[in-house]
Formats: sequence, structure tokens, C-alpha cells
Amino acid sequence: MRFLTLLLLAAVHVAHADLVWEKTVQEFHRVPEDGHVSAKFAFKNSGPDTVTIKRVKTSCGCTTARLAKNTFAPGESGEIEVKFTFGGRRGPQRKIIAVTSDRPRVVSASPEEQREWTLDLRVYIHEPLTLTPALVWWKVGDAPEAKLVKLTTADGQKVGVKGVTSSNPKLSAKLATVAEGREYVLSVQPTDTFAKEAAELTVTTDFPPDAPRSYRIYARIK
Repeated sequence: MRFLTLLLLAAVHVAHADLVWEKTVQEFHRVPEDGHVSAKFAFKNSGPDTVTIKRVKTSCGCTTARLAKNTFAPGESGEIEVKFTFGGRRGPQRKIIAVTSDRPRVVSASPEEQREWTLDLRVYIHEPLTLTPALVWWKVGDAPEAKLVKLTTADGQKVGVKGVTSSNPKLSAKLATVAEGREYVLSVQPTDTFAKEAAELTVTTDFPPDAPRSYRIYARIK
């Protein structure tokens, strides 16, 4: 009986989870101009023994993974920093990072109790908001009539436009909502057209949530 108890205790010890991940899946929305995205996959050694990460392998050459150190004492935390470079890639992208430790594999263990883990980086590269046109202009002496800029979101996206500011008080803009999160209209108007003027209009949004983006529209009197 005592021998059986010792065997059971040993089995429990081997099967005890070591690396517990804060998140194994992360999702980002970016535009092509961003060029890359970085994500940090945090973990903690929750087991009773020191754990050494022996290998971190990414699914393609466009993705790199950096680990500041490889060995973690019980209770110690760490993170793997993953960087995905877009290149010419567009649309939905999925990059897999395989992490292997020196812990023995346990056949009956749950995924978080095994020595191999799969990290999943999902990136959507698109232009979530289109501004048409991106430049409005008048000739000196034209009637100071308002010109419209249409703001529309990409299919399947919802972008909240929070406001618009102008760098020149002589060229102002008003925002109107056509369909919340889907379509907006900017009305850009000069106070007069007596002389040449220029302005940069900044449109602020709430998307993507982790790094809200601003857009630029240019207005000219020439």
C-alpha cells in the first residue's frame, strides 16, 4: 500500500503543470504602413521544479521570437517577445510559435501540463477606414463652399470616428455620422478664399482598440 501511494505521489509530481501562460492567443488589427507588430507572451513557472525552455520555433522567417533567458525557478515569471514583419503581406495572417521545455511529457496531462506549447499570433493587415478624397482644394477667389469627404470602413469592420481637428482655423471641418461605426462625412469649408491657405485635418478613431489610429486629410486654397 505504501509503495502504491509513493507511485501515485510521484505521478502527481510529474504531471504538475510547469509553465502557465497568461495568453496563448493574441490578435491585432494593423494597417500596412505599420510594417510590423510585436506581442509579448507572458508565463509563470507554477511547478515545484526549475524549468528550462530548450527551443522556441516560429512558423516562418517573417516572425522572430526573443527570450531574455531560458531557465526559470519555481514561481518565476518570464515572457517571449514575438515580432512579425509584414513585408508585402495583406489580409488575415496567422503565425505559430512552438515552445519546448525540458519537462518530461505526460501522456495524460492537459495541454498546459505538457512540455510543448503552441502560441498563436493573429494579425489582420488592412486599411480599416478609407477617406475619399484625402485632399480638398479651392482656387483663390472661388466661392467658399463646403466640400465633402466620405469616411467608410472596410467590410466586417466597425470603426468609431471620435472627432476631427484642423491645423488652420481658416479651414474648418464638421463631422456627421451616417451610420455609427460604418460611415461618416466630413464637411470641410474655408472662411474665405481671398488668399492661399493650407491645413492638415486630423481624424481620430477608436480603432484598433490597443493602438487607436489617426488619419490625415489635407485642405488647400491655391
